[in-house]
Amino acid sequence: MRDTNHVKSLAIALLIGCSSPAKPTPVTPDDHAQKATDPTCPLLVPGTAVTAEDTADGPSLVFVTTGDAALVRTRGQALAAMHNERKGAAENLGMMFTPGSTASVSEVAGGVRVTFKGGQLDELQMHVKHLAGSTTCEMH
Repeated sequence: MRDTNHVKSLAIALLIGCSSPAKPTPVTPDDHAQKATDPTCPLLVPGTAVTAEDTADGPSLVFVTTGDAALVRTRGQALAAMHNERKGAAENLGMMFTPGSTASVSEVAGGVRVTFKGGQLDELQMHVKHLAGSTTCEMH
């Protein structure tokens, strides 16, 4: 009889334990979600790709989209401003280019060209290779 009561008690304890609400999991900000709102990243606009070009004014990143070209241009302007003002997190794309170079922006069909006067083409090509197929400007 004692073994039967022990089994019943154990079964009841298991049922109670299984039916109690789960402890809430602490919610922490998702780092990727925060980066997905980076206003200096033209690649966050769906349908956007980036290439590197050598121009008479200096090496350039060219962002072209099948999506919202106006938004790509706005983000390209913000990218150039971040670089010129040197205000941003070290891992932000705008902070990755040759210090002392200056960024300027011009419109292209479907997007924006960000030119880095005093920059280095191989540096931009390296970043483009890193960003190939990416939908963010995360540089790590």
